[in-house]
Order: sequence, then structure tokens, then C-alpha cells
Amino acid sequence: MNIRPLVHTVLDLLYPLVYCDICQYPLDKGVSHSFCPACLSTLPLIRDPRCKKCGKPLREDLMDYCRDCQASRHLFTAGLSVYEYTQTIRDLIYRYKYQGETSLARTFGLLMGDLFAESAWPIDLVMPVPLHKRKESYRGFNQSSLLADYIAYGQGLAFRDDVLLREIDTDKQASLTRQDRMKNLKGAFTVVKPSIIKDKNILLIDDVYTTGATVDSCTASLKEAGAAKVFVLTLATGRNI
Repeated sequence: MNIRPLVHTVLDLLYPLVYCDICQYPLDKGVSHSFCPACLSTLPLIRDPRCKKCGKPLREDLMDYCRDCQASRHLFTAGLSVYEYTQTIRDLIYRYKYQGETSLARTFGLLMGDLFAESAWPIDLVMPVPLHKRKESYRGFNQSSLLADYIAYGQGLAFRDDVLLREIDTDKQASLTRQDRMKNLKGAFTVVKPSIIKDKNILLIDDVYTTGATVDSCTASLKEAGAAKVFVLTLATGRNI
């Protein structure tokens, strides 16, 4: 059963979008997301020039690829992020992931969906980077799954969160190098329903893109199971220059 319309209705009732999530300025009740125009205009939106592989912002348009993508061979086809990972965005994501403000998924999903619509990527299926069941149980939700669900629903695409699973609960990776992250993630992801993704183009959703190690590991598992291409869409990414 498709429960997405019901989820949207319940969230609208539980979390009416009345105040801006950044400055608390009162908003019209019918607004599509929870940032007022003034705050929205100050957020660090990524514009061109951006890396043609991962979508990170570039300092100048004389370069086609960021330093990381020049040094590393990523397995995904292309990536995009809405915002640079500045303190304001970091704080919003922290509130979303760790303080239970799941209503932010609606605004994040709308903003990510708008960026996806500009990409013209030929997508068949949307799925999130999975959490290990222990971590998801502790947190109460998978932040990437909520985003993926909103994006898929808004863009009229199929959504699945039961195909790519996380079998290994890896250590926190924030302080690790890309090489150590890849070692840490080896064997972490598995595809349990390969027939669903065979010859399909996948849109993989996560909240933050850093080195690309996590989405590369997911991409490797998806391609080994028969996926054609994997594209990556995240809310935020750092600047690598």
C-alpha cells in the first residue's frame, strides 16, 4: 500500500508550517516549505561552477573537477548537492537527525527535488543510503529514507528502501580519511532484491556528501547486483579546493 499521501497529511497536522525554522518568523499556513524568503536567500546555495562529477562548488570555472575527484575514481555517474555545508546548514541537519525535528524532511525534500528537476537525470528508482537496523532503531528513523520518500513522491518516481541494506554497523567516519572510510565500509552494504534494480538507473539519496566513500560503497553493491547507473543527490556538501 502506498502510504506517502497519508504520511504527508499526518505531518501537515503534526507539524503545521507556521514559523520559519531558522528565524521563527511567522509564515503563511499554506507555504510549501518552512524557510522564510529572507532566510532562504541567505543559505549557501551551490551554483556553477561546480564539479562535473560530485557537484561540489569550485572556486573558478577554469576547473571541471574538484581536487578530490581528480585524485579519486568515484563509481557513481554524477552527484549534486543543494547547499554548502556551512554552520547554518550543519545546525539544521543536526536538529533534523538528532533532535527529532523530522518535519524538516519536507523542506529539505522539496529543495532537493527542485535541484533534481533541473538535472535531467534519467532516473527509474529512488532509494536512500541505508542505516544499520540498530542505528535506525536507536534514532527512530532513517534521515535519508525520509528525504528519498519526499523526493520520489514529489517527482513522481518509484521509491524503495528495502532493496539496499546495511549489514555492518560501521564506526563513525567523520575523522577518517577517504581510504580508511572505504576500508571501514567494505562489505557494509548488500542488495537483497536484485531483480528490482536490474538495468535500472538509481537516484541515491543522503543528507551530506563528504569524501564520497559511503555512496561509492553503495554504488559498488548496486552495480554488482545489476543496476545500470547510480546518481547521487544530497542536501549538503563541503568545499574541496
